[in-house]
Amino acid sequence: MLDALAIFQRSLITPNARFDRYLKGERDAITADEEHGYQLFKAYGCIACHQGANVGGNLFQKFGIFRNPFAGQQNVTQADLGRFAITGVESDRHVFRVPSLRNVAVTAPYFHDGRTASLADAVKIMARSQLGRELDQRDADLIVKFLATLTGEYRGQPLTSAADRLQQ
Repeated sequence: MLDALAIFQRSLITPNARFDRYLKGERDAITADEEHGYQLFKAYGCIACHQGANVGGNLFQKFGIFRNPFAGQQNVTQADLGRFAITGVESDRHVFRVPSLRNVAVTAPYFHDGRTASLADAVKIMARSQLGRELDQRDADLIVKFLATLTGEYRGQPLTSAADRLQQ
């Protein structure tokens, strides 16, 4: 079973994102706004958790370091407990795997509970909850433009969102 899962996961690799081409020296693979978004992504500190080849996916982190995203929530579900639901260890409460940001622009809704369909809203929530920062709309939009450059190809075809596929 584990071998089958590993083979399946390897099939999900989505190479040739514009950001990959940019990192390989193709400077015109991303626009000036997208590059500015990348600089903001680094400057705000997003890169502390979202790093490596998959731009995340390789560590666990508490969701709500600076602001509790569950405060005021009527029902905290089992899923909201994060790793605590598995380990029973109090320090694992609201701890989740930091997701890879590969293809994030085409994989809405966002968060473990799908709380938002807007990537700009997700970026703002993360800045507030994880970094203790309030982003203005311009910076959020520039970061979203950068994140769109992380969308790759699957079997040689560019990935698109479900909404884009419905319009085609």
